[in-house]
Amino acid sequence: MNIVLVGPSLAQRGGVVSVLKSLREFLIAHGSTVRTVATTIEGGRRQNVLAFLRAWIAVLNVCLLHRADVVHLHMASRGSCLRKSILGLTCWIFRIPFIIHLHGGRFSIFHDDELGYIGRGFVDFVFRRAARVIALSATWQAWLETTMNLKQVAVVFNGVPSYTSTKKDPTAPTILFLGRLSANKGTGELIAAMREVTQKVPNSVLELGGDGDIETYRQQALDLPNVRFLGWVDDADRRAALARAAVYCLPSWNEGLPMSVLEAMSAGLPVISTPVGGIPEAVTDGVTGLLVQPGDTKGLATALCQLLLDPATAIAMGSKGQICHRDRFSAESMGRSCLEVYASCVNR
Repeated sequence: MNIVLVGPSLAQRGGVVSVLKSLREFLIAHGSTVRTVATTIEGGRRQNVLAFLRAWIAVLNVCLLHRADVVHLHMASRGSCLRKSILGLTCWIFRIPFIIHLHGGRFSIFHDDELGYIGRGFVDFVFRRAARVIALSATWQAWLETTMNLKQVAVVFNGVPSYTSTKKDPTAPTILFLGRLSANKGTGELIAAMREVTQKVPNSVLELGGDGDIETYRQQALDLPNVRFLGWVDDADRRAALARAAVYCLPSWNEGLPMSVLEAMSAGLPVISTPVGGIPEAVTDGVTGLLVQPGDTKGLATALCQLLLDPATAIAMGSKGQICHRDRFSAESMGRSCLEVYASCVNR
């Protein structure tokens, strides 16, 4: 099968890039011919306009010469949505099956509140002509079917490779956060919760790995010497951070299905997060972790203390999460699900 994967450059950072890399590796290993087309690159506005023009020409070439069975568009909100919609429309004109793979955790807000009447009409037109629309969870599937009146939605969970590790530091119970440091990720609430956590677990440590508004949060944590800022972490640093951690925490306000939660589960860590997007389909409250409402700083502190002070329960939750990752959220599982979607598009 000939597949074209369209999304950000593989040299960039972020969850969508991780999905693209894992999926590309799986498809090649299972006999597919894969071409990747980058719609954005590292650089400024001018470079990205040129990158998109090159991507559109590449997709147009694929359409004219019928060099693909399926074009797989990986889409988030704002510019990503508009770029992929143009590419999807191009595929539709030339009758090449295309798939929209929706990643943006804030897409519903973008669609309902930011697009405007004309933009929303254009995006809805393209979505309804996709051979399939991939949602990251049943929650997002329901929204797409209800709000956009789509009939061809398939659920494919994100998948990550195993980050299994046995190296722990019992003398410093560590809470790990991985992601963009921002209000949407609940970074401020997590730092605020650490003030109460520090009182009850004096030797606890919070490690924040990721880019974003680091200096703002560094100022917020000036009175907390046990809060450490790791900056952006590559794969080796990520594995080391997961190995040091006792608990993973991501108190987001909006999400699709965050890769970092799945990585933490694969590493055997209990997850404390929020019941938004696809998170409740990965983290079962009281079984593989704990869920608190977005913005509930008191509840977040209580959940963190609960697991830090009861390591046996934390380890048990982490072990169950590891099994869940293997069964539902591995890179292999994601790849096989995508192959099934591709096959349905070709048959259609």
